[in-house]
Amino acid sequence: MTFPDKPIRIILPFGPPGFSSRVAFALGPHMAKILGQEVVFEHITGGQGGANGPRAAAAAEPDGYSLLMATIGNIALLPHIMPEYGINPLTDLTPILKIADTPNILVANPSLGVATLDDLIAAAKANPGSIRYHAINERSIHRLEFKSFITETGIDLVEVAPVGGSEGAIEAILNGDIALTITTGPRLLESIRDEDVFALAAICPERTDVYPYVPTMKELGLNSIGSGSWMGLFAPAGVPADIMDDLFNAAHKACAEADVITVLAEQAAAVNPSASPADALAFVQSETERLRQACIAAEFF
Repeated sequence: MTFPDKPIRIILPFGPPGFSSRVAFALGPHMAKILGQEVVFEHITGGQGGANGPRAAAAAEPDGYSLLMATIGNIALLPHIMPEYGINPLTDLTPILKIADTPNILVANPSLGVATLDDLIAAAKANPGSIRYHAINERSIHRLEFKSFITETGIDLVEVAPVGGSEGAIEAILNGDIALTITTGPRLLESIRDEDVFALAAICPERTDVYPYVPTMKELGLNSIGSGSWMGLFAPAGVPADIMDDLFNAAHKACAEADVITVLAEQAAAVNPSASPADALAFVQSETERLRQACIAAEFF
C-alpha cells in the first residue's frame, strides 16, 4: 500500500486564530499537493497549556494519518509542571520537524513610566510588590519566563490571575489594568510600533528583523530567561520510518513556500526547519532538559 491513500489529519491544540493554527493552515495545502492527499485540520483544544491536543495525538494510530502541530509549551514544558498530563512527549510522540522560532516579548504599559528593562528593575526594587503582571496561563512558557526573570533579578512583582488567556492579557495590558505581560510578538506588534505599549526586551537568541530596536534579555545581562518559543509537527510514537521520511520531506518542502514564510513573518516568526527527524528529536530532547532545569531554578512547579 502506498502512503498516503486517505486524508491526513493535523490536530491543532489551540483554537483559531492562534499562531500555530495559522501556520498549519498555510503549511497544509502545500503538504497536500506534495503528498497527493488532502490535509484536514481538527481543533482538539482545552487542557491547561494546550494539553488535550497532544493527548489525542499520542492516542492515535501510529500510521502517519494523525499529526500534531505543537509548541514549546505542550511539548517541552508541561511534562515538568503538570503531573496529570498523562503523556510523555519524548516517548509518546515523535517529532517530524521543528518548523519555526518566534521571540517572546516583555511589554509594559506606558503608565508604568519605564522605557527600558533597567528602568523596570529599578522601579520594582524601589516599590516592591507594586507592579502587576499577567502571564497568559498558569502553565505557560510565559509564566516560566516571568518566574525566571523574578528569580534572577531578585525583584518582587505581583501576578494577576490569568483570565481569558492571551486575549485577556492583551486587553489588560492595553487598558492599563496590568503593567506587564510577556507574549509572542504578533498579538501586540502594531501596538508596539505605535508605542501603545513599550517593548522592554525580546526573549530570543539574538535581535530579530521584526524588532531590530528591541534588545534581547541576554544582551541586557540576563541569562536564565530562555530563548523564546518554537513550534513543530509531531506524530504518534511508532510511525514507520519510511512514512516519517515522507511526512518530513513534504513538511520541509512546504516550509520553503513563499506564503508560508510570509505567514510566519506576519506572526513575527522565522522559518527554521529541522534538517531531519533525527535533528528534530535531538532539538526536542535538548529543549525538554533545558526547561526542566529552568523550572527547578525558578521553582516553577
